[in-house]
Amino acid sequence: MADPTPEPKPETVLIAHVTAYLLDGTSFELYPFIDPQDVKAKVSQLVEGWASSGFLLRDAYLVPWHQVKHLEATAVEEVQREEVQARLDAWHAEDHRRALQNFWKTKQEAKGGKEGGDQAEGEQPEQDQGKKGE
Repeated sequence: MADPTPEPKPETVLIAHVTAYLLDGTSFELYPFIDPQDVKAKVSQLVEGWASSGFLLRDAYLVPWHQVKHLEATAVEEVQREEVQARLDAWHAEDHRRALQNFWKTKQEAKGGKEGGDQAEGEQPEQDQGKKGE
């Protein structure tokens, strides 16, 4: 007679991806939330902690909670436990790439602003002001 007990299911883990939207229009992805059973409770617990502390913490950055417009769970995925570290490594690599890209973009914008001198926004350099009709 066959054994009536089912084969054990492979152990899986839930990963929730959450994006924070700020009042100034910027947004960023929070570190993925991981839990083998109830990732929603883990996200809720951390959000309550951030709200009560008055700050949203991401890496070394503290964002005052009153500047957070809302948080949105953008995806929840179920992965094999063995895949979790690879997923986190990929997330860290992508996050680092985005941070570098934003750094260089900001640096280029700042460099472009310095080339124009000390003019107020919308003003033309003195040498161009006489050539408006051309």
